[in-house]
Amino acid sequence: MNLKVLKTMALIALIGAAWILIYRTLTSGGIDLDPFQALGRGAAVETAKLLHNSGRLVLVDAALGDYKVLAPTTETQIKAFKKAVGGTGLKIAAVAKANIAPPSLGRTGIFMEPGQLSKLISQHADADALVLFVGLASREEVEAARPKSGKPQLVMVANYEPYYRPLVQSRVIQLAIVPRMDGDEPGKAVESSQSYFERNYRVMTPENASQLPD
Repeated sequence: MNLKVLKTMALIALIGAAWILIYRTLTSGGIDLDPFQALGRGAAVETAKLLHNSGRLVLVDAALGDYKVLAPTTETQIKAFKKAVGGTGLKIAAVAKANIAPPSLGRTGIFMEPGQLSKLISQHADADALVLFVGLASREEVEAARPKSGKPQLVMVANYEPYYRPLVQSRVIQLAIVPRMDGDEPGKAVESSQSYFERNYRVMTPENASQLPD
């Protein structure tokens, strides 16, 4: 057995172990959904600011397939988002699904498979914003799919990728809500939804992207 095969087998084993750990945590009832609720609410507040409390939204959720054990986390985010926009002039026109890529050690989080973003933009060209609760496949794909008319605007609610910053700076993405590296330790109680959101997430806009720390 050569070195390349051994490395591949080791990588598969590590990914499998990580997902087993996630599965046991979720199915044991040990997961705290309050942080995901805080993220959904905070994302709604920031999206309302972006659109000045007016417009039609399409929420893009992950079609988890074999990884449906993660469904409580994304469901909680979207439920909290919907509740928070209920008191604004925003209207949720649809909830779309995006197939996700298999997990890998090179990326942390949930990312859509290649080839889906352009379809979502085309299908919902009349929306004012797509709110993506799933990460992008690649920088090249989102640049190629950039709406020519400026609509829909793209709002990211996902794990951080280094290429999000230049995409926000160039207004390909209008708003990105990503985790802070200096956020709370895992398991810390959520005493206030808003304060938790402010401590644990960065709100990246074209105006502030260049000033925020990595």
